[in-house]
Amino acid sequence: GSKVLQVPSALLESPNVTVILKCNHTISSYYTILWYQQSIADTNLKLIGFVFYKNPTVEDQFKEHFEIRGDGEIEASLQLLSGPENSAVYYCAASKTQ
Repeated sequence: GSKVLQVPSALLESPNVTVILKCNHTISSYYTILWYQQSIADTNLKLIGFVFYKNPTVEDQFKEHFEIRGDGEIEASLQLLSGPENSAVYYCAASKTQ
């Protein structure tokens, strides 16, 4: 069936290392992949950004340390700089619209 897959499922890294998380889906007519952050200090889900078709958008508060690439119809990557401030749970989601 259709599904969303995020890899790696868990990652432990030294500080100041570039980390890339990937997300892909097999849901036809879904054109957007979104990335969320859930930190230990604030358990609310925060939208980092998304890619709609091949157009990435990163929210202002995340622009300094995060980059999103890919194609919302297939696969997207979230690139971030590792460090204590970015230690969190990251979620991706697929959607029809932005």
